[in-house]
Amino acid sequence: MTEDTPAQTRARLLLAAETLVVGEGVHALSVRRIAGAAGANSALIRYHFGGTDGLLRELALRNGAMIADARADWLARGEGFEASVDALIQPLWAQAAMSGDYRAIVVLDEIFSRAAPALHDEIWAMFADGVAQVKAQLAAVLPGVDEATLGWRIRFVTAAALDVPPRDARREGRESRDERLMQFRRFALHALGDL
Repeated sequence: MTEDTPAQTRARLLLAAETLVVGEGVHALSVRRIAGAAGANSALIRYHFGGTDGLLRELALRNGAMIADARADWLARGEGFEASVDALIQPLWAQAAMSGDYRAIVVLDEIFSRAAPALHDEIWAMFADGVAQVKAQLAAVLPGVDEATLGWRIRFVTAAALDVPPRDARREGRESRDERLMQFRRFALHALGDL
């Protein structure tokens, strides 16, 4: 049996935390539970991350990057109404940083319920430019919608992307991720359009 590298141990700890965060909520986290789920010594959380808060910060930043990077890719695809809506919503379906079973936005939502304001600010800084670009593109193709109304529509659409619990597609009887995205896209096109 070979011993894990430090990078592999970090990844196992992050995966365990991500799974616990989505499955049970951020308040269920403890050093002992994370280490147990990862099959690692609990002292390694302090060693690698400085503690649970450091681990959550890294998990949030990794998941935030998944969304921000996806948004940059979608913005590069072009402008127009549908392209702008896609640049807003498609990144909200980005895979979580550590597990393909979850979406990054769901992980972030759970972490934000406990995070300090400084982490909120750090994550928002990752998104601010991309969201501003989407808003500007939508404003250009929706001249009849005032800025405040457009801002509220964007907030409502992005909040709706969080879905209702249970928020993963692995549950029996749930639509596939692609089906849910298709339905959400249809909703977003109507919600953001010039009514």
